[in-house]
Amino acid sequence: MLIVLLHSSALSQELPGWGNLVDPVGDCPVDLNENGITLTIPAGVHQLNPTMQIVNAPRILQPIEGDFLYEVHVKEFQRPEANSGANGNRSYLAAGIVVWQDENNFLRWTRSASAEKHAIYLSCEQFEGGQHVGGGYFKLKDQPVWLRVERRGKMLKMSASNDGKTWSEAIERDCTYADRLEVGVFGLNVTQRDRKFDFHGSYLLN
Repeated sequence: MLIVLLHSSALSQELPGWGNLVDPVGDCPVDLNENGITLTIPAGVHQLNPTMQIVNAPRILQPIEGDFLYEVHVKEFQRPEANSGANGNRSYLAAGIVVWQDENNFLRWTRSASAEKHAIYLSCEQFEGGQHVGGGYFKLKDQPVWLRVERRGKMLKMSASNDGKTWSEAIERDCTYADRLEVGVFGLNVTQRDRKFDFHGSYLLN
């Protein structure tokens, strides 16, 4: 078992088989174990949204070029409690895949949980030039989920699976992202409690 904790902001640490941990705040330890990784995000605002000018959520990324397919198994986590948002934020958690160019250009495909919506759901959020340019929300049972993002040219396809074998495409998005990007996992916590996110079975075809 390897536990990685960054004490300085904006540093990175390599996690074999997963990529480089980027932890802008410097307070999010990662447990690398035989099953996968556990990312712990403490209470406070760890967000990934340039329209709010907050892009400090921890992510674990590896470089890619051109077309690719990336999959990961996101284990279940509970919906946050009502009125538990930190610093005026809504009570929201998310964990999943991020396709990353830079802080103003990226796409999130996540298992999300909202106290205000009384729901756990799939969420796609796309940002270009620091602006939210589209996405979608999809029903999800309160259980683990396999997530997939596939790039073909300027098209990104987001899919999900209950068993990692049978996949259902949820949404396609055109993008203007560069040919060279990074892809990996991230967690988002804007609540008043520490949270843990478990990821298993990371798979990249590039």
